[in-house]
Amino acid sequence: MRKIGIIIVVVLIAVTFTSCDDGGKYQISDNTVFYSYWTFSFGTVHDRLPDADAATFQSVEDWLGRDARHVYFKDRLVTGADPATVEADKYPLFHDSKDYYFMGAPLRVAGVNSFKVIKSDFEDHIWATDSKYAFFDSVRIEGVDLPSFKVDLFCLARDKNHVYRFGKILPGADPATYKETISSGYATDKDHVWYYGTLMDNVDRATFKDDGEGKAHDKWGNIESGQRVDNNEDASE
Repeated sequence: MRKIGIIIVVVLIAVTFTSCDDGGKYQISDNTVFYSYWTFSFGTVHDRLPDADAATFQSVEDWLGRDARHVYFKDRLVTGADPATVEADKYPLFHDSKDYYFMGAPLRVAGVNSFKVIKSDFEDHIWATDSKYAFFDSVRIEGVDLPSFKVDLFCLARDKNHVYRFGKILPGADPATYKETISSGYATDKDHVWYYGTLMDNVDRATFKDDGEGKAHDKWGNIESGQRVDNNEDASE
């Protein structure tokens, strides 16, 4: 359990540094289009845009570009996007006449006119809905009950049927009683306890208490970072 929590934290840190707005911009040199940005490891990097036409290239924003035939998110070609109608929303979201795109990934919306962002507390995460689906970043959530759908945290939403973490259904979670504390990693509903989204099967739910900072306890003893710290044989029964 402890390793799972550490891995998740490391992954979230990695995503933060690799996916955020890097302050880059487009440049044209010798009839070639580049996306230039600065990194801690390599300093300024100049990435050549694949198949970009320098004669017709335009910057829509520093992170969004187009030429007569293509759309680019930073240095990545956005397959299928329409350069004639592409518009920037708040980074990293943009749209054309037929779809929305998150970091260059198509969302496959039911309709661009019904799409709306309902929560965007963090630069790299959004929750959104349209007339048929809900969305977390580039994940399209099918089968959601839109009238009861609501967002609780940057990673957490629910409807009357399910709890969604990072856009995925959390199996077995009761949306009416589910609670999660991001700072400690623990979550509970009326019957279960999770640590960073992993179900804990050696916990007594009736006596479980989150003590903060990754620590908790139940009638069988103490828990730290999702793992028991005392060897009580009763806990395995």
